[in-house]
Amino acid sequence: MKKKTADRADILRTSVRLIIARADEYLSGEGKTGTLRKYPVLKEEVGRITDQDLENWAQVLDGKTGKRKSDGVSERYKKALFLFENDNVLLSLLDLCVAEFLFPEFGAFIRAGFGCDICIRVAALLEGQGELSFSDIHRYVRLLKRLLIIDEKSEPLQYARVTADERLLGYLDGDDGIGARIADFTRLFGPSDELHEPFANQNIIDSGADFFADGGKVLLLTGSGGRRFIARHIAKKLSTDFLFLNIVDLIRKANEEDIVSLKNILIREATMHEAGICIFGFNRDFITGGSPDRARGKRDMDLLAGMLISPLAAENIRLIVCVDDPRMVPSTDTISGMKTIALPSAYDYEARRVLWKGLFDLNGIKMDPDSFASRYLMNPREASFAIAGFVQQEKENESDVLKKDIDGKPFMMLDPSSLQSAEEVGRIIYSDVRLEDVKLKENVKKVLRDTVTAVLYGPMIMDKWKLKNSYPYGRGVSLLMAGPPGTGKTMSANAIAGELSLPLLQINLSNVVDKYIGETEKNLEKAFTFAEKNNVILFFDEADSLFATRSEVHDSKDRYANNEVSYLLQRMESFNGTVLLTTNIKGNIDPAFMRRIRFVTYFENPDEEMRRQIWQACLTDDVPHGEIDVDYLASQFDTFTGSVIKTVFLNACALAAADGKLEMKHLIYALKQENEKGKAVGFTVDMLGKYAYLAYERNT
Repeated sequence: MKKKTADRADILRTSVRLIIARADEYLSGEGKTGTLRKYPVLKEEVGRITDQDLENWAQVLDGKTGKRKSDGVSERYKKALFLFENDNVLLSLLDLCVAEFLFPEFGAFIRAGFGCDICIRVAALLEGQGELSFSDIHRYVRLLKRLLIIDEKSEPLQYARVTADERLLGYLDGDDGIGARIADFTRLFGPSDELHEPFANQNIIDSGADFFADGGKVLLLTGSGGRRFIARHIAKKLSTDFLFLNIVDLIRKANEEDIVSLKNILIREATMHEAGICIFGFNRDFITGGSPDRARGKRDMDLLAGMLISPLAAENIRLIVCVDDPRMVPSTDTISGMKTIALPSAYDYEARRVLWKGLFDLNGIKMDPDSFASRYLMNPREASFAIAGFVQQEKENESDVLKKDIDGKPFMMLDPSSLQSAEEVGRIIYSDVRLEDVKLKENVKKVLRDTVTAVLYGPMIMDKWKLKNSYPYGRGVSLLMAGPPGTGKTMSANAIAGELSLPLLQINLSNVVDKYIGETEKNLEKAFTFAEKNNVILFFDEADSLFATRSEVHDSKDRYANNEVSYLLQRMESFNGTVLLTTNIKGNIDPAFMRRIRFVTYFENPDEEMRRQIWQACLTDDVPHGEIDVDYLASQFDTFTGSVIKTVFLNACALAAADGKLEMKHLIYALKQENEKGKAVGFTVDMLGKYAYLAYERNT
């Protein structure tokens, strides 16, 4: 710090002393002699000027340093001259403002002598300028904002107060930090900052860098998938600093009165760092305030472009703007040198494979990228988010991430910010159920395994085997599971999601079906759009009400119901994801759907052997139990489905908890309760067979 103070005295302090002396000399020439005597601190500073100070100062202004090593302050001071286009009026204005910042009484001296605050007019008088033209004044205002602060609300502008602040003095003193007023929502990225290589979108990075290298001003990155990451790589390729600005935080900080001052601070900060600016946060909710009124959102975006983007571009600051929706891109008539690059809406199999391989290698995860390229249709941002979340979770669990095999784990958690639209139509399930957990006949389980295989290898055969040329639509995987209630259809849907490690969006029909015309289709579109964007499995449980056979049209109600089915037919065909459906009666499903559904299987009530397996699967080592007659349970209750067995077992465990372990008496009592459900004649001994007496033991 002492060295910087000495440097400041060497050049900056000399400039301050000289401007004080020049102001006093000018006033003396105007007949206002002796004014400096009223300000002893200022007079003392002027008296400290030496011939060596003047020689050093002159060398800096002439760009000569001889054998003397130029200090940091000298370099920053010369840069200020360059930013002011070597204009003497602005140089004097800079010195005036710095003098007032260092010696507040200098402001009083100027007001007493010139009758106004430090302003363009005072600097022009010191440089012997006469009346200033309108164009001269506005040129000065535009240039001085690169380093100084002017009150643009004051008129006339040549008398508007101009000041320096701590940020300017810090900059001249060699400080490369960001000003305090924008530090909360702005970050500086430099070419030397750590940044891993891009595993996707290299062509966009190259195109963006070439655009700026050829003199482009404003680059609009639209879509989603890692726009800021791309912007950082563009900055790195250009070897240029970039300020990253969150527009949401800026607007929160600013009101209508000081948005202009914040804009000027941004211009100054970018100028000081010789940096570009990347503005992000222009998402749909920010632009439209959550309103679907796209026209209003476009108007708001154009207004913001006029207030912020155009002025920044006018200063020849390289500008990258990240916008979610390309339809919200501002009008270009006020901005020259603008280009729009849209990020891909989808990535093919090979691009995803390269992405996953890069992320795995980066994080030391030993996994097959081919498997993930098939299962997860994520863009780079979503994939990075998922990997980061998994690595963090493993670190918290003190696991060895380098050796962790993550295959089959439901670690691909959705970004919480994307869940709102899903929650409007259903609920997200992260399933840990596997096909081995579901007790089904082998022919049924084979269809479920075939469905999993189709999802895993579908993207690969479409891209690598070029089948997408032959299948422009109908690439999705769909499975209809039909059968009586309680036979394992819902659990099988969860098992498929678990096998694929994909989230399951279970549609809530009460939230989707709407009595108002067209609303059902809108709600369904939300579900399909969310599933496409986030690569989740759509699950329509009890799908009969939506996928039912179309009826003859007798009235308007029939016509609109048929319209919903027609919409679903079209949407199912264009959907490239995975859809699971269940129904109690296969015949209820419209035949047109059956032609489009790739896999169909029928669930029957379990036979005795299957019931035995289900009962046995419930009796895990974690459940303390005595001797349980599984053969009796499987043979005696031949109408029980898997769902009923699990309900009975759960109730029995609740009864057994107080006794410390599960016994036959607890199961028999739970079976008695189950048999009494819906029985008009009530419970009979024959229903329980040889263990009926245990039910009475429980009652005593």
